[in-house]
Parts: sequence; structure tokens; C-alpha cells
Amino acid sequence: MADWPPRVRRLRYLWVLVPVLGLLELATNVVLSRRAPGVEAWRALRGTVLAMKRSGEPVVVAPEWAEPLARLALGDRAFPLGELARADDRTVPGLLEIAELGARSPAVRDWPVVSEKREGPFVLRVLRNPKPLQSRYRFVDHVRPGELSVALVRGDTEHPCEFKEHLPATAGGLHGQVAFPSERFQCAGGEMFVGVTLIDDQDYRPRRCIWAHPPQAGTLRLRFSAVPLGAHLHGLAGLSYFLFRDGVGPPITLSASSGGRAFGTVSHRDESGFSGFELATPGLSGQTAEVDFEIRAEGGYRRDFCFAVEAVE
Repeated sequence: MADWPPRVRRLRYLWVLVPVLGLLELATNVVLSRRAPGVEAWRALRGTVLAMKRSGEPVVVAPEWAEPLARLALGDRAFPLGELARADDRTVPGLLEIAELGARSPAVRDWPVVSEKREGPFVLRVLRNPKPLQSRYRFVDHVRPGELSVALVRGDTEHPCEFKEHLPATAGGLHGQVAFPSERFQCAGGEMFVGVTLIDDQDYRPRRCIWAHPPQAGTLRLRFSAVPLGAHLHGLAGLSYFLFRDGVGPPITLSASSGGRAFGTVSHRDESGFSGFELATPGLSGQTAEVDFEIRAEGGYRRDFCFAVEAVE
């Protein structure tokens, strides 16, 4: 080698680059295989998702932090608001799970897998709820005249709340109130109304529910007509966790009854988040009846209560 020209001697170590480049290529492949799919990959999945999705069976994304990108790419047909902001999964017959990076949705990891399909970087699984509750009536879907009447009750006096269809829809932004819908039962007293809105739960997930602010004195009564009842009422209730997580407000009570027959009372505290309850309706399964909900709180200022209830078997 000493007799080789200087230029040749300088090139004699080039063979070292071969394994180095091989290792770099391997590392690049590993990194790319673990990189989350971009929006174009999600958009390419849209046709498959819409073909596999069944009405009433929500789409869930694993890992959960990828859901905003999935919603952007797949649109409202894959994520209708009523399914996206459902109260919980107990009355859902099944789900479509879209997984990337080998992830699973913790809440439904133990649900039986009916079918599984791999498409690009995604795995799509149709899952069945192993113990679904049979929902007979979802109250949040019946907040309208003819099916619901609302009144403020003080002593023996009732003040009906009038249904309005075209009120301004408002939202308070990040630190303000939740969205006030344009269609609502408007009561005397400013922000006093009953209507369907969304709140954030303790995991900052959206929850669709009936906004029913209790009055500072007296009771707010919601009377649903012709409710097909089951064995019990399955419900969840809460306030915007972001706004009320400090738990400084007084408890809110919700009572349910039918024809003067009490089903029970639930006491809710702010710091509990969006939490569940069960009220038995014994002897009424298969019957149709009026159902009253009464909401009250001592010193009801800023008691932005919201609840979702279903009559289930």
C-alpha cells in the first residue's frame, strides 16, 4: 500500500461506508414504521371505514390522541355527533376500532372481535359489546314540544318555560359557558333554560346531554310524556369539568318519578365529573308512562347541570 498513489490510499477505507449505510437504512425503516400515519393516509381509509361502519355503532380510534386527525380526514359520516359525544358505551351494541401503531382502545380491549382487517398502517376491528343494555328510550333525543314540558315550580305555583326555536346560539369560549342551543325551553330568569348541549367530562371528552340549570329557589321540572319504560333508568350527570372541577358549588339533586311514584334521588357534586347512576323502575317494564325529573340546588347560581338518561332493560 505504501507504493499506492496518495489518492488511492485515501479511498482504501470506503468499504466501511457499506455497513454504515446499511445500518442507517435499517434505522430509517424502523423510524418510519413507528411514525403515525399522516392525514393523507387517513383520507385513503375513508371508503373502507364508511363501508364497514354500522349505524348506531361508533368509531373509536387507538391511540386516542390520533382521533382529531381521524375526524378531520374521515368526516361527520364516520363520526356523527350523537355517537361521538355519547354518554357511555353501555347501550352500544358494537364499535368499529381503527388502530395504528399496534394500539388498542383500553375501554373495549376485552370486547370480542367479530372481524379484523389490515389496510396499510391501520387495523380495523369490528367489536361486539359482550353485555349491552337494551335502550328503550333516550331522553336527550326527545327535548321538544309534544314530548317534553318544562316548568319552574315554587310551592304550589308553576311557571311554564316556553319553547323557542330561533334564539341566538352562543358559546362562551375556552373559559366561558358551554354552548347554548338555539332551540330550547326558555324559562324566566336569563340563563334559565332546558336544551341539548355538550359538556366536557373529567377526561375532557365531549358528552351530549340535557342542560337543566336549577333555579336559586324552587325546582326545575321536566315532564316527558309517553316514555316506554324498562327495568331501570341508566343515567350520567355532571357539569363542565373544566369550569367546575374545583368543587366549590353546593350539591345538585335530581329526582325521578312517574305519576307520583318516586324512583329515587341522585345527589351530584361538581368534582365527581360526568358520573353515572341507576334508578330502578320496578313493575313498569313494557309500560308507557309520563316521567318527571326534578332538579334543585341550594343557592343555584352557576349550577350548569347537564344529564343524560336512558330507559333500559
